[in-house]
Amino acid sequence: MRERGLYRWSSMFVFMGPAIIIFSLFVVIPIIMSIFYSFFEWDAISPRIYTGLDNYVQLIQDPIVWKALKNSILLTVFALIIQLPVGLFLAVLLSYGLKGSNLFKTVYFIPVMLSTAVLGILWGQIYDPNFGLLNHFLMQIGLEKWTQVWLGDPNYALGSVITVVAWQYIGFYVVVYFSALQNVPDEVLESARIEGASEWKILLQIRIPLIWHVITFTVLNCVVNSLKYFDLIWIMTQGGPNNESEVIASYMMKNAFTLFDYGYGSTISTFLFVFGLTVALLLSRLLKREAITY
Repeated sequence: MRERGLYRWSSMFVFMGPAIIIFSLFVVIPIIMSIFYSFFEWDAISPRIYTGLDNYVQLIQDPIVWKALKNSILLTVFALIIQLPVGLFLAVLLSYGLKGSNLFKTVYFIPVMLSTAVLGILWGQIYDPNFGLLNHFLMQIGLEKWTQVWLGDPNYALGSVITVVAWQYIGFYVVVYFSALQNVPDEVLESARIEGASEWKILLQIRIPLIWHVITFTVLNCVVNSLKYFDLIWIMTQGGPNNESEVIASYMMKNAFTLFDYGYGSTISTFLFVFGLTVALLLSRLLKREAITY
């Protein structure tokens, strides 16, 4: 029995060990180091100076942090109300066997496959106030008053970026929802139709409850990824103008790698980690309760 138990544990380590080691090196250890550095003043060159909770006091008093947090929450909310409902709607349409569904799935997924740098440059050209496609289109249809300096106007910069972020990942959720809907047993659907249930009732009372575990995953995935979103915002606006499109991740990058204040950058990073983890745990509990009610 002891040899069998030893063999079992050694087999688990052989198969899981590499993944655990890689995860520890690139996720767990950096998180621990970031929390450690948050208690120091450090520019990566001079010796570290222990400052206790001074960085956290500075974070609480920093108005840009709270503006960035508000922007991160807005980005998350709009991602949720655009990406998931639109993705589910398109997936439901495709699940009814429309002609060319494979082509549509490919087209929807293309933005997900494209490099974020490419998308940032592309949409930067579309939003260009002088020769951008958007302003040109508005002028062509007689809406010159609607033309804007989209990425340079504090009133429109964040909304312009959120639009691109929301559009970029719709295709991912289309594919996820479509795969989940395909796994709903046909016998259940046919029985409901024989009983006289409409397609609308079948969708709301059978199909969606049966894929609720997938919806839970997509909600958590969308929230976590949106809270830590960085790259497209950095490419398009770098948090400007006047920090109006700043999010927590971009502000952290500015402090750590532009201002070389690694201590304060690590503090912001720790704050983002704790905030994101708290939101994810609360959402997970809430969605589990919703699943029980079905």
